[in-house]
Amino acid sequence: MIVLKVIGLVLLILAMLASLFSIIFGIPGTWIILGLALIASAIGHFQEISIWVLVLLLGLALLGELFEFLVGYFGARKMGASRRASISAIIFSIIFAVLLSGILPVIGTIIGAFLGAFLGAFLVEYLFERKFAEAGKAGFSALFGRLGSIISKVSIGVSMMVITLYSLLR
Repeated sequence: MIVLKVIGLVLLILAMLASLFSIIFGIPGTWIILGLALIASAIGHFQEISIWVLVLLLGLALLGELFEFLVGYFGARKMGASRRASISAIIFSIIFAVLLSGILPVIGTIIGAFLGAFLGAFLVEYLFERKFAEAGKAGFSALFGRLGSIISKVSIGVSMMVITLYSLLR
């Protein structure tokens, strides 16, 4: 019985690490971690991972979504991108991540997300302001905003993973 528990724990850790890594590609890794915790909790009859821990994880997953949007949006705005440029950076980031993932799986998604954020802000800023330097600044601010949003969401995912594992191992 102990062997099965160890194997299950190792598989859970590997799946959670994969979920953390998936956040880089725009896949909702925090929600996958919540789902994995829910499955582990159900297997343990909600004894090791309680309903309250699951509610906490749900709150963190929601917070991760909020942070991802706010850090990406306001990070770009703070560094000089307009509202239009910030919104188009988010939209272009998603579109380019999807398009490039079909061409270069894994690495294409990462490149697409960052390239899309840059191009979305750059093109919109250039179309409306007609100043190349300001458009470039907006593009780089969107790129760094996207990077900040990924870091914030991965951090929340790590917290969710630690809480889940602590609940299982205490």
